[in-house]
Amino acid sequence: MVYLLHFARPLGDPSNPRGQAQHYLGSADDLEARLERHRQGNGAAIMRAALAAGITWEVARTWDGGRDLERKLKRQHNSPRLCPICNNSARWGGKGER
Repeated sequence: MVYLLHFARPLGDPSNPRGQAQHYLGSADDLEARLERHRQGNGAAIMRAALAAGITWEVARTWDGGRDLERKLKRQHNSPRLCPICNNSARWGGKGER
């Protein structure tokens, strides 16, 4: 499962828009277990930083797939376009999406 997390507010340097992040894209065999690790601050550094900054997050979108799809989506460098919270056109409900 590939998943996109949306942060309630951007993480990073507010004086540098390119130095901020508002999404995390990952993959997991057991999504619920992975999300629990994120909630506890275990795993991805950006998720630890979000936790330390008190930034809440939610699962914005999921896709059926694994690491290959995760890498393909990450190479696009455009998570806001994939996020239905940020982008209304991302709500189309494509194949393999939940």
